[in-house]
Amino acid sequence: MKIRFSSPKEQQPTQDQGLKVLYAPGKRMAFKLRWYLILFVVTSPLLFLVGREMLGLWLIEAPAQLHLPSSELRAREAGQVAKILVRPGDKVSAGQLLMQMDNPEWRARLALLADPSKATPAAQGRRTLSEREREPLVRLLNSADSRLQQLRGLLAAGAATRGEVQQARDERDRRQRDLVEFDRRESQPGDDTLDRQRRLESDWLQSRLQGLELKASDSGVISEVMVGEGENVGPGTLLMRLQRLGDAEIWIYLDPRFAEYASPGQPFRVRLPDGKWLQAEVVRMVEDAAPVPVELREAFSAPNRNLRLLARVKGEEWPAFWRVDRLGLKARFPHRWSWLDRWAVQE
Repeated sequence: MKIRFSSPKEQQPTQDQGLKVLYAPGKRMAFKLRWYLILFVVTSPLLFLVGREMLGLWLIEAPAQLHLPSSELRAREAGQVAKILVRPGDKVSAGQLLMQMDNPEWRARLALLADPSKATPAAQGRRTLSEREREPLVRLLNSADSRLQQLRGLLAAGAATRGEVQQARDERDRRQRDLVEFDRRESQPGDDTLDRQRRLESDWLQSRLQGLELKASDSGVISEVMVGEGENVGPGTLLMRLQRLGDAEIWIYLDPRFAEYASPGQPFRVRLPDGKWLQAEVVRMVEDAAPVPVELREAFSAPNRNLRLLARVKGEEWPAFWRVDRLGLKARFPHRWSWLDRWAVQE
């Protein structure tokens, strides 16, 4: 099919087979608008890419994220969560009690140590055990003595040697020594020692139970509670997260092409979600290249690593309404025209 643009309708659009068409000019304009619209739709992706590149050359922007100083509160000992005294969002002061924990096994042991009468059966059991341990020692001593007497009779009859008799005598002496050592060990008084050990163990358990209480290390706001009442936890288990009251930090993920803007003291502006701009400055130089968080990545962009900078707001405090950890922000740096700097140097 061949398209002709020099048809009679194109040359005389107001006539059709010798008749005058009143709506022809308006219809011709509609055709033009339709073709312009189709042309715009076809070229819109290209226009978007070109406009984005031109805007990137004019504006230097980088994704940023707000980080609040926080600390994690973990369990130092194994125990059971007895009572949680705070909820997420509560403001706490340093040293305030946040959570009460308990250990039923330590409580049972303390009750046993506090009532000496409950330990009497155990003491009686130890005495019975001592008697059972002494009986085999006595039997071994009697057996060694009988063996010695038998070898002496055989030696008198010429059926044994003096070495065998001496060996049996040594065996009898060793068994006798073991029995004497056992009797001496059992005869030593141990009541005071047991009482002292009981007091020391009781004090030690009391101190460990007191150490189960969770207190705030700094003033701040409880951001998250990780456990519930009645839950058993082990050493090192994360219990709470506390946001400390301090300066908010801004982490900027700057493209490596703009590394010259990573120097300390570099001013820039940061945009809040409501459209307000705040003046800020870079605090620390580049230390590493970190991947841009997924929530800050642009649509259809590939994962990459950018220069991570630390910055703070300059001259004012961070708005309390937007004091939200991991809040997404936008940082915009003033453009440095390198060609203008080179021209100024040459002049």
